[in-house]
Amino acid sequence: MSMTKKKKHGDELIGVQILQGLIFRHNRRRRLHHLFPLLSAVSGCLLLLFALVLFFSPPVSDHYSRHHHHHLNLNTSFDKRVEADMNVEKEKVFRVPMSGGIVGGSSSSRLWTSNESNMYYGCSNASDNFLTAEINTQPNRYLLIATSGGLNQQRTGIVDAVVSAYILNATLVVPKLDQKSFWKDASNFSEIFDAEWFVNYLSKHVKIINSLPVKAGKIVTTRAPRKCNQKCYETRILPIFQRKRVQAVQLTKFDYRLSNRLNVDLQKLRCRVNYHALRFTDPILDMGMKLVQRMRMKSKHYVALHLRFEPDMLAFSGCYYGGGEKEMKELGAIRKRWKTLHVSSDKKHTEVK
Repeated sequence: MSMTKKKKHGDELIGVQILQGLIFRHNRRRRLHHLFPLLSAVSGCLLLLFALVLFFSPPVSDHYSRHHHHHLNLNTSFDKRVEADMNVEKEKVFRVPMSGGIVGGSSSSRLWTSNESNMYYGCSNASDNFLTAEINTQPNRYLLIATSGGLNQQRTGIVDAVVSAYILNATLVVPKLDQKSFWKDASNFSEIFDAEWFVNYLSKHVKIINSLPVKAGKIVTTRAPRKCNQKCYETRILPIFQRKRVQAVQLTKFDYRLSNRLNVDLQKLRCRVNYHALRFTDPILDMGMKLVQRMRMKSKHYVALHLRFEPDMLAFSGCYYGGGEKEMKELGAIRKRWKTLHVSSDKKHTEVK
């Protein structure tokens, strides 16, 4: 009896599942039937869009030709740029002519010109952070220097003296030129350089006076180390001024006593002195212009060469030039100015050939 009931119940479940499957299929067919119009419309739009694209597109052969031509143009332009760069590099290298003498053609113009000259410009003007002489200079503080060496060394020392005075917050006394070195030149500052221009041009940067006031009292003499930087001056020279009643300090043998490595404002001050404030007197400038004009009468360009074949330079070199005992005696006497040279200069020498 129970087996019959179970079988009957199972048949009923199977019937229900079959009926549900038929209903699901019927509903699915109805949904698909409604989607057919939508799918047809979308397909039609895609076909129309594809047809328009084909109609307005250029032929494949033309596109390939243009692309290939553009590619060739790119390669050609790239090759031209590389070739141009190589030519520029070649132009930068100046080769001395094998025949010597006058350089002709385009090489001559390259010798006297520079492709980079337009990139350089003056930049020595003081920045906003640079203190004026009125603010920077301490009262009753004076710096004097004793120049040393040839005129060019003395010029370098004068330029550095202005910067040193600024570092020390001091008034600079117009330097006296070296009259005791080898050449024994008795010229003073105003006979070589335009002193009035020198003082006036730098009046806003560093205070400069022509002579030391009597009230300054005794001068303390010392020497700064070679290539002394800003901190060196502040630790070695500045404390001398800070002593009681010291108003004037003189620095001796003042050649190359200031470092080449300074902050930007001090370097700019150095440039202003060197290229603007320190200039020769009118008679020297006039003579220089006459010499230049005479040189240019024969050629637009010329080369000025300083051989430095002078007794003091010959002695300083420590070499023997074939002059016998007379040369050794005379140059040996000059070498005694340099302690590191004269000790062995008479015993050890090299003949210059």
